[in-house]
Amino acid sequence: MTIRTRLALWYSGLLTVIIIILSLTVFAVNRIAVLSTIDNVLNQTITDVMKNLIVTPIGDFGELKTQVVFKSEELFRAPGISVQVWQTHDDGQPIEPILVRASNYMADMHSPLDAATLYSTTERATNATINGIPGRVATLPFYSAGVQQMGVIQVATSIQPLAHASDLLFLIVCVAALISIGISLMLNMWLAKHMLKPVQQISQAAASIVEAKDLSTRLEWDGADDELGQLSDSFNRMMERLEHLFKVQQRFVGDVSHEMRTPLTSILGNLEIMERYGVDQSSLEAVHREAARMSRMVNDLLLLVRADSGELNVDLFPVDVDTVLLEVYEQAHSLARGRNLKIVLATIQPARIQGNSDRLKQLLLNLVNNAIKFTTDGGTVTLACRIENQHVLIEVKDTGIGISEADMKRIFDRFYQADNSRMHHSDSDGAGLGLSIVRWIVDAHSGTIDVSSKLGEGTVFRVKLPLMAGQAHQHVDDDTGRHQRPPEIMTQNRQN
Repeated sequence: MTIRTRLALWYSGLLTVIIIILSLTVFAVNRIAVLSTIDNVLNQTITDVMKNLIVTPIGDFGELKTQVVFKSEELFRAPGISVQVWQTHDDGQPIEPILVRASNYMADMHSPLDAATLYSTTERATNATINGIPGRVATLPFYSAGVQQMGVIQVATSIQPLAHASDLLFLIVCVAALISIGISLMLNMWLAKHMLKPVQQISQAAASIVEAKDLSTRLEWDGADDELGQLSDSFNRMMERLEHLFKVQQRFVGDVSHEMRTPLTSILGNLEIMERYGVDQSSLEAVHREAARMSRMVNDLLLLVRADSGELNVDLFPVDVDTVLLEVYEQAHSLARGRNLKIVLATIQPARIQGNSDRLKQLLLNLVNNAIKFTTDGGTVTLACRIENQHVLIEVKDTGIGISEADMKRIFDRFYQADNSRMHHSDSDGAGLGLSIVRWIVDAHSGTIDVSSKLGEGTVFRVKLPLMAGQAHQHVDDDTGRHQRPPEIMTQNRQN
């Protein structure tokens, strides 16, 4: 059974229960209301009879007896209402009931309107059959001298029209309920089909994707922006994401194959030369260089894959960013060995964050290495860090060739490299993974990274990381109020 059918049946069943309860309620309320109106009329009549009834004593000497006298006879002539007055007690003791007075058209009737309530001591309202006709009977006891019960007054009227009306109402309610249930079932089937149409489209789209492997499939939704509309939108965004990831994966596999092929081809070529002409130093150095390049690439790939899968956790501890920056500054000279570059340590302020010193050092070294790679001889690479709005801002600035607008959009993509012809020849062996690793480390530290660049003028990478709570321990000059660095980390310029 489909969800649509189950949903329609559930709604129809619930509506059926509601209709039945509502119908029974309407039927019961109507019957109670009509009976209440009839009871009011009977009670008013019986009250009038009681007002016209007088119990008087008779006899002169010896045992006194009582008799019932009526002031008016009009109540016994009222059409549609039957009245009987019965004496059921004498001196407070039950006796054989005696019919004292009855309606004129009931003169030949000597049976009580309701024998079950003839000796009732309280006011009663009951249903009874009178001469084969259903009726409503009100019974009220009356007393002699207001002390001893003498008898009862019974007033009745036919409720046969009420019975006919109740039967007709019950039939109408049943027919209306059946019609409503049938209509609701058809409407629920239609509504379920209409409302679940996006779900069916998603199912069909998923099936078409499996069969045709077409990730460009999208749903068209022209309805309201409700839950189903949001579901369709979420499906489309999911498909866009999957299509993007699939394309990235295809490009990733192609880039890996291309990057691996180059060093492998070089290694195999040098091995063939050594096999044919013997071992020479230049061939060994080439093989070693390409093998080292492949090793770095594999390590970087393994790091990114583990990071993507969530297997690589970054343990965070209190870290002094200025200390890490000094260590990177010292290693930067080794990276620039043999190049005519200036490595400059500019503004630096003590700052402590919750981070991982090894990963932060890897982040900065990747940025510095990238700056050195794209800076021509005679240029400058500048490192700096300062506190800004409860964050530490780390800058790596170069005066290199800059980055074009087209390259800026993809510099953090894996295996993406700018035009190799514009970088220094000795640094053209990168795999295009360094900035991807930088982005991952920044995200792991809940930070942000942005880049600004102008062609021919240089590039600035800015990394912003949140300070530890209460971190504002900056050295301030007592005379000028300007931030000062400790003597051991003053600005240094060094030319290699």
